[in-house]
Amino acid sequence: MTTQNLTFEPMRLCDLQKVLEIENECFDNPWSETDFTLSLKQPKSYEHVYVARRENTVVGYIVFTVLHEEAQVLNLAVPAAYRRQGIGRYLLASALETIQAYDGHEVFLEVAVNNLPAQYLYRQFGFRICGIRKNYYGRYKDAYVLRKGVETDAT
Repeated sequence: MTTQNLTFEPMRLCDLQKVLEIENECFDNPWSETDFTLSLKQPKSYEHVYVARRENTVVGYIVFTVLHEEAQVLNLAVPAAYRRQGIGRYLLASALETIQAYDGHEVFLEVAVNNLPAQYLYRQFGFRICGIRKNYYGRYKDAYVLRKGVETDAT
């Protein structure tokens, strides 16, 4: 499978149940329905929720903010059945392009210290460790804080 048949679209309310399924599959401490619903029903100009869609199926999503010149990736998930197909890479590249269009100059995110596949993806995009958050994902579950400057070519 390639990413040629993927689209990067703002999440709609009709996508909510599929996004929640993915969220619950991918995370030990998933975001709630309320977390996503508030983003959709009370959109903020700085908050962005996008899905990757293949045909009519949501195959991943990303949530990020852009406030002034700083952006933060809050959530990125691809279900196990669609991993290793470039969807996470596609979502991140598309988000970085959007961040750049909103004049974001640097991007931050947190990633679990033990989430090596995600760390590998982020390193490929130029993210570097700039800190650590102890117990960020719960007791004894630390997170690295990663940072990247946004250049003309986001990939």
